[in-house]
Amino acid sequence: MFGLLGYLTSPIGLVSLGLLVLCVVHSIRSGNIFPWIYVMVFLPGIGPLIYLFMVIVPELWRGRGAQTLKRGAARAIDPNKDYRAAMREVEMVGSVDAKRALAEQLMGRGQYGDAIELYRSALQGQFAADPALLVGIARAQLLSGDGAGAQASLDTLHAADPKFVSESAHMIYARALELQGRDAEAAEEYARLVPYFAGEEARTRYAALLDRMGRRDEARAIYAQIVKNLTGAPSRYRKAQKQWGDIAGRALKA
Repeated sequence: MFGLLGYLTSPIGLVSLGLLVLCVVHSIRSGNIFPWIYVMVFLPGIGPLIYLFMVIVPELWRGRGAQTLKRGAARAIDPNKDYRAAMREVEMVGSVDAKRALAEQLMGRGQYGDAIELYRSALQGQFAADPALLVGIARAQLLSGDGAGAQASLDTLHAADPKFVSESAHMIYARALELQGRDAEAAEEYARLVPYFAGEEARTRYAALLDRMGRRDEARAIYAQIVKNLTGAPSRYRKAQKQWGDIAGRALKA
């Protein structure tokens, strides 16, 4: 009783007690009861610290968030590391997967022309209608400003596999039509894309196109739906869709 009273009346004791409870609960939930429960009970001061640094910290460090943080730190220290690795893989192996990985790196660097050429070198033989390669080159063509080329690449994919469905490919197709000034066709594609597209980008682009086409009332209704979708949504979703929510909010105030 006196030991517990000491914990409760001392700031350090409260921290130690909190850490002990945390470690005991973690050990029970993770199935690490034995022998750790004895270490923590019979070494009340140092035991929980041992458990914290030998079990909990390594577990957190292996988690997805920690891995993302480590990758981010590595990119900040050496932003060209992944690019060099992809380049070496193409030089040493030269496989289709290696070329696709390097093409993605090139797109991330804004080198769309180089990415397109690399995709073309991979779109040969049995890989001439490969969905990943055709969607990849279509994205690179769209970003380079070649809407007709992006549409042609996806038309090739559709001809090879009429049942192929991809929200990202559908988005590229609609944007490719819009880039060519084929607004009516683009609007039809956006209308078909919106119901199954994850997130608010398709809605926002559709509303912006309708607005530009003079269909203001329809555009405002879609913008209002975007704002409604984000209001009260989980914080992670709101954060991920902030760009599109901001565009919708500004459009409604205009």
